[in-house]
Amino acid sequence: MTLGTPDPAKPLWNVSNGFGFLWNPDFSALKSAKAWLEAAGQIFFTLSVGIGVILTYASYLKKGDDVVLSGTTAAATNEFAEVILGGSIIIPAAFVFFGPVDIKSIAQSGVFNLGFVTMPLVLNKLPLAPIFGFFWFFLLFLAGITSSVSLAQPAVAFLEDEFEITRKKAVSIFGAASFLLCQPAIFLLSRGVVDELDFWGGTFCLVLFATVETILFAWIFGMEKAWDEIHKGADMRVPVIYKFIIKYITPLFLLAILISYFWQSDSRKFMLMEGVSGENKLFILATRLGLLVLFVVLALLVKIAWRKRKHKAENMR
Repeated sequence: MTLGTPDPAKPLWNVSNGFGFLWNPDFSALKSAKAWLEAAGQIFFTLSVGIGVILTYASYLKKGDDVVLSGTTAAATNEFAEVILGGSIIIPAAFVFFGPVDIKSIAQSGVFNLGFVTMPLVLNKLPLAPIFGFFWFFLLFLAGITSSVSLAQPAVAFLEDEFEITRKKAVSIFGAASFLLCQPAIFLLSRGVVDELDFWGGTFCLVLFATVETILFAWIFGMEKAWDEIHKGADMRVPVIYKFIIKYITPLFLLAILISYFWQSDSRKFMLMEGVSGENKLFILATRLGLLVLFVVLALLVKIAWRKRKHKAENMR
């Protein structure tokens, strides 16, 4: 907010116009299913919905713990810090130093480029650049570590509970698997592997699995039982209209986003790798096949765990 107009020769390159670029709405974007998909994926990722994290953490709660207050507080605080504060840093600052033309390509360059390419260039133009650069990457490091803990816990807990191995061994297995699976993202960054992983793992599958979770919660588990479970130990009540929203609006809305995405031409171009250079297509295809294999392996592990649990239950009768 204190950047003002760093270059007097370019008076339009000021922080006020930077905030305008960020916050002035472009209602035509609402016609894009991709925009809806990425927005939903971002919300689910940042709140750990659709990836098993919230389910795993919930399993450690007591029956009387207040999930209404803690859930509302966590969602509100996180979105304020991430969307309002976080979003108000990179884009306006990049607008001030790179102008209204380059900012469009910067904004569309992906999360990695924004954090690790654009922001260092911005910081280098500020006073005390080394100090601000240290704080920026230190905070990114903390964000990555805390996210890694929450993403690791479901896998570690799964190995502990279903295969009855020690936590130390479960962590070692998960660490080794993660180390191997991270290598393509590190060494093939320029081949588009990270962007591909980010889309499937951090956007599309989050929305797909969150849709499944919503249907299981409201329709299979049952909305009435779910509503009672939500309010056990709660000091405040969720407005009753949310029973209708959770049961009908949310799953229909998410299904509409997924169907619309595949209906629009942009998704077909992405699936067919149009616009991807010939030398990168093989790496993108290998990434997709790798994710498919990983999904099959995880599904087989769940099936084995389910059989073990069923067999154990039969022996106890």
